[in-house]
Amino acid sequence: MRRFHPATARPGRLVRLGVVLDTRNSPERLGEVARMCDRAGVDALWVSDDLLTSESPAQAEEPRLETWTAVRLAAIETRRARIGAMLNIDLRPPAAVAALVPPLDASSGGRLEICFAAFRGGQLWGGAPSGPAHSESRPGSPDALELDRLETYVTAVRRWLASSAAPAQDTGGTGDAPTQSPQAGDPPFGIVAWSAAAVALAARVADDIVLPASLVPDIPAAIDRARLACAAAGRLPESLGIAVALPVSIGRTSAEARARASADVLFSGVNDPARVGIFGTLEQCQRRVIELAHAGVTDLRCVVPNTPDVHDVIAQLTAMVVGTREVLRPDSPRSRDPDPPAGWGGRRPDRPA
Repeated sequence: MRRFHPATARPGRLVRLGVVLDTRNSPERLGEVARMCDRAGVDALWVSDDLLTSESPAQAEEPRLETWTAVRLAAIETRRARIGAMLNIDLRPPAAVAALVPPLDASSGGRLEICFAAFRGGQLWGGAPSGPAHSESRPGSPDALELDRLETYVTAVRRWLASSAAPAQDTGGTGDAPTQSPQAGDPPFGIVAWSAAAVALAARVADDIVLPASLVPDIPAAIDRARLACAAAGRLPESLGIAVALPVSIGRTSAEARARASADVLFSGVNDPARVGIFGTLEQCQRRVIELAHAGVTDLRCVVPNTPDVHDVIAQLTAMVVGTREVLRPDSPRSRDPDPPAGWGGRRPDRPA
């Protein structure tokens, strides 16, 4: 059986923290944000095809970086963070992806991860899924056909990668040896799961399952389905990473968090950010992360507002995931507020209140 490498939180963190880079930025700005994240301690940087197609037609015409170009740029600008690509299977043939993966994985020092999805016009992080997490795909239905396409695509990529990693045949010294990945086996890969059938596919073949933001309210049911699928595939549940891709906006006040989100047109389709995303003050956002971590989520892929002060959001993102599940629990009472300093409010310390 294939050895899996699921995304897990490093010591002292509730979940693994990822940020989705915005391809609407210039190469210089994208590189700058990637460096900020790398130095601030973000665990993984992602580029998603989803952001290419999730806006209105007018906005989609705006210039932006191609996904794989942005991934390469992020790899160059960083030294520690993992680098990931969330790829729409309709945009590239599997042979092309398999040809791109080994050299980038090698040049990045084995930091590459990949994720596959058939978006069908829906947003990974903000739109409606093609079906609920508990639904079953009937044979011949659109969902079942989409799932067949996804499985065929993933199988083809893995076959091409295995072929490129095979020892080069003797060509009389004229053949070049294929690029070898520093990672043991293929780079970790995930599958975006809209339905129960997609969850079952991920449990059979993927390192991670990625749940879209629209399924966040049903996270417990989706994770229970994933664990049952692992059991059916003869796999330990803990060998499957549980990732969610969702919008995140943090501020010193809830009003600041919402103002940052409203300033970015990409967030206009998020009808209830508090329900499907992580919004509010640092304390409110950490409380939400604690809930997700205890539900079984191991990996966050955060879409943050593309604002000039994004560095402030990045700093608070890293603080949001600090802690452990053993110490921080959703039902834990809040710490008592500290006493006011002596003389606070104009009262003399030697006089009673």
